Amino acid sequence: MIQVSRALIRELKTVFSRGLGITSRQTGPPVEFLVDQHALRVRTRNQQVALEYRLPAEGLENQHLVAPFGLLRCCHGPKADLVQIQRQEKAIQVKWQEAGIPQSMEYPTAECREFPTLPDKLDRNASRLMDALRDACETATEDSARYALDHLQLRGSEGQVISTDGRQLLVQDGFQFPWDGELLVPVNRLLCSRELRRGKSVEIGRTADWVALRSGAWTIWLRIDAKARFPDVLELVNNRPEAVASLQIPDEDGEFICAALKPKPFHQDDAGKVTLDLNGKVTVRTRDAGQGQQRDYVLCRSERSGESLRANTSRDYFRRALQLGFREISLSGSDTPASCRDDHRIYVWALLTQADALQPQPDAVLIESTSVSHQAAQSRKKQKQVTERVPSGKKPSVEAEQVLTQMKSLCGGLTETVSHIRDLMAQLHTQSQGWSHGLTSDQRVGT
Repeated sequence: MIQVSRALIRELKTVFSRGLGITSRQTGPPVEFLVDQHALRVRTRNQQVALEYRLPAEGLENQHLVAPFGLLRCCHGPKADLVQIQRQEKAIQVKWQEAGIPQSMEYPTAECREFPTLPDKLDRNASRLMDALRDACETATEDSARYALDHLQLRGSEGQVISTDGRQLLVQDGFQFPWDGELLVPVNRLLCSRELRRGKSVEIGRTADWVALRSGAWTIWLRIDAKARFPDVLELVNNRPEAVASLQIPDEDGEFICAALKPKPFHQDDAGKVTLDLNGKVTVRTRDAGQGQQRDYVLCRSERSGESLRANTSRDYFRRALQLGFREISLSGSDTPASCRDDHRIYVWALLTQADALQPQPDAVLIESTSVSHQAAQSRKKQKQVTERVPSGKKPSVEAEQVLTQMKSLCGGLTETVSHIRDLMAQLHTQSQGWSHGLTSDQRVGT
């Protein structure tokens, strides 16, 4: 018999579904449970991805069960209550408790495909590799035609992770890969999840057909695509024109403009682009869809070096450069790609047509970063003081108690409001039934 917690079953279901792209309407592949004297392993796979969870344990009896994916969906939960899984003749029997009530299900046994093996050599990297893979996946695209833009390029000897969607490019280096040459592996959104970033380090290696990544308890195999083509993006990086202007944006201004440019629902037309005006003051100019009035965000702490310049750019790419942590943007002109660089990363994106750049307007709404950022900083400082952890053995501060009291009062008010709404809905439902019964059939048709 195999025993695992309901919380672990939930994590397995979540990670397997995300990594293999399994929706709630799909059956899903079989799941293997393997036990030896040192660990419990739970794994599954499809044609492109394989996943394994390893839980160290000592002195267990060797077991091997293969069950349908539906087993994970039936008994998962938030608690550490144990789920018992065992073979019962030609079926898999599952037992657990839910709210103190015993539950039981039986599933037919299943068969698994041959699972990929671990590479003979795994190179250890810092956890930064998982962050790099996450950022790379967010740079790629699912819309791929001529080139495999839905893949990541892993360059062995250079230790680089490269991704692009055809309009933006992210090159990250400083990693150790135990192979020479370049490999292409499919983008997988599981690389963006927190489950694979729990480990303090990451091990990576390859076999003939797979690249394997091991982080903490999880191992993921991504199938190597030997036939796909990837664009020669490094030529763009190595042969880019010399910068004529650069923009330095400190953290305060970076946070301010990222908040100001936060995407809104149903963005259209002009809402997807902004104008960087580096003529005197550093200004980010926008006009939201459906609004005729222009907004000029003045970055008071930021500085421009080099020539005066006005550039039209994608709102998303400009904002993403700042969210990636870049604080200096280099410009070679108003019609050539913008770029950012630090010790281990290069981010490049294409600018938009200069003819569509927003010009200064006398009636534009002027918003300075210093006025807004000062208020935000005071608010964050106050929030930090309130939410600061109270040392053991001491009572919370008076201010913290006041906040907690207000929160409890607010929750109580919300509960009461919901109760009133339910009562009103019940009354309306009763009245509508009464009106319906009080009308003749002819009156209902006439209505």
